[in-house]
Amino acid sequence: MDTIPPVFWMIIVSVLTVMTCLILYYIAMLIKETRTTVVDARETMKQATKMLQQAELIVNDVQSSIASIRGTVEEVNQSILAPIRKIAGGILTASAFLGGLKKKEQKTE
Repeated sequence: MDTIPPVFWMIIVSVLTVMTCLILYYIAMLIKETRTTVVDARETMKQATKMLQQAELIVNDVQSSIASIRGTVEEVNQSILAPIRKIAGGILTASAFLGGLKKKEQKTE
């Protein structure tokens, strides 16, 4: 009994072979799952890109609406408020002039 029996070596080699095969199987399953995950991630990225494009279109529409509103407000300011301010400035000047005349008349009396 100085040597190890051949059955023992066959069992050890079989166990090592089975372990190696299991490791390779798990690596193959991991690669398969990674592939499906990458496909799902690509679909998600495509959907995100579509959503960003839609958001960009919405932002552009809002910006154009704001630009038209700003133009309308500027037109109202130029056509209505500017003349009213000029008239009010003229009335204020006349009022100040008349106030000055009244003070002069009160000082002379």
